[in-house]
Amino acid sequence: MKKSMVLALILVVAAVAFLVAQIAPRVPEAVIKSPVSRLDTILKDGKIRCSYLIYSPYFRKDPNTHELSGIFHDLMEEIGRVSGLKIEWVEQVGYENIFSGLNSGRQDVFAGGLWPSATRAKAGLFTDPVFYSVIKAWGRADESRFTHLEGINQLTVRIATIDGAMEDIIAQTDYPKAKRESLPQLSPFTQNLLNITTKKADLTFAEPGIIQEFLQANPGTLKELAPERPLRIFGNALVVPKGEVELKEFLNVAMREVLYSGAVDKILAKYEPAPGVFPRVALPYRAETAVLRTAAH
Repeated sequence: MKKSMVLALILVVAAVAFLVAQIAPRVPEAVIKSPVSRLDTILKDGKIRCSYLIYSPYFRKDPNTHELSGIFHDLMEEIGRVSGLKIEWVEQVGYENIFSGLNSGRQDVFAGGLWPSATRAKAGLFTDPVFYSVIKAWGRADESRFTHLEGINQLTVRIATIDGAMEDIIAQTDYPKAKRESLPQLSPFTQNLLNITTKKADLTFAEPGIIQEFLQANPGTLKELAPERPLRIFGNALVVPKGEVELKEFLNVAMREVLYSGAVDKILAKYEPAPGVFPRVALPYRAETAVLRTAAH
């Protein structure tokens, strides 16, 4: 009798345990095996692997010494300094493989500076801007056909572009009928401008920084075709792999630190070819409220 009661009790306990196991909430496997974020790896290794694209004065590479410089080079090195992380410049890329290099794990950050767009945002995350660029149309100094940018969208008009660059995107979206005189993606942007001055193309779309550098060496060759009409306004940002929100926020905090310390202004002043070329990011408060006023005695 006692044996049968003990056996019955064991069976009841086993049945209850089985039922509890079936109705208890299951912990998803993804929670159990949480993937390591890119930021975790960076902090563990003590370094940020960066890619870049040559586009002066945003990023430069000396053809003889291979020394790197430029706005975003100096900015990223300053971010490394304040965060205690080493910056490794691992790969020069073109517009077409910026995102594939990030999302495949070859690099952590594209640190050459890039203008956000809806199309690009599908492939990666953009940080907050560190300064702005105003994109306008530029043509030869004697160009008179496009005063208000009317007439560009014609088969006879030639727009100088680099494959995948923003002027290429603007040409395709805003002026699809015009012919694009395209260059390979690793071509220097100055080749676009030379194609205009040598009459291989009629115009291009660019921000004043690179135009001013070109005009210093080639004075009087180019002009704004419609000074009062910007085609685009972009914030210049860093790019991180798709889904790496923690890394983006880390960089945002670091950039705000160097922005509010005045380091960004010093970097921009170092590379700005003329005053006003790089519109600055506004401070996050009203300047007049930050002035300490003491009562006179």
